[in-house]
Amino acid sequence: MSSRVDHIISLIFATRKMMHEQKESCRGRNCSFLHLISLGYIQQKSPLMKEIADFLGVAPPSATSLVGTLIKSELVHREADADDRRNVRIVISKKGEKFLEGHKENMAEKMRKNLSKLSATEQQQLEKILEKISA
Repeated sequence: MSSRVDHIISLIFATRKMMHEQKESCRGRNCSFLHLISLGYIQQKSPLMKEIADFLGVAPPSATSLVGTLIKSELVHREADADDRRNVRIVISKKGEKFLEGHKENMAEKMRKNLSKLSATEQQQLEKILEKISA
């Protein structure tokens, strides 16, 4: 049983690696998975820098560096908080929204291609397994 679970774990990591190797250009640079996750979080929350650091589980200087890349790429911008102008929120730009939407569609298409390798029965089994794991 243990070797089967270990094999499943290694397959999950290999699949994750394959999916994360799909990168989009950030103004001549590669966007890392952290950039994309951060951009999605920023789109949802318009967070403070500390909230981004906490979400990613990184030190504030690391979050600042990561967000700096997104700012240079014009995917996000800084904006004074409406309630407390001393706080600065990170807000996604129109360019960032288009970039993120394009990336999501690109990733979905790649996932469709990979999942099409499975039969209909295998897809149903995978769906049930993922639902069970995520519940």
